[in-house]
Amino acid sequence: MKIEVLNLTATEKRVLLLFDSAGLSPEDEKVDEYLHANELEPKRQYSETRDGKEYIVYYFGNCYLEDHLGQLSALAGEAQPQA
Repeated sequence: MKIEVLNLTATEKRVLLLFDSAGLSPEDEKVDEYLHANELEPKRQYSETRDGKEYIVYYFGNCYLEDHLGQLSALAGEAQPQA
């Protein structure tokens, strides 16, 4: 899983969680379980192709997810928020 933080304006950010659509890794499953356990639902969910690879994208508002980013990054292993 990849985590991306998009800066829309000086005060508005969006968080994207990108999962490989070919299958969830054990770390991805932990992230998905964490989201469900904490009743965190993406604002939108869609598929996107990047560099020839298909991803399932969860789109969140930063304010909604910001208190959980540290835990999500830890669960995802090497995934680190990218600005």
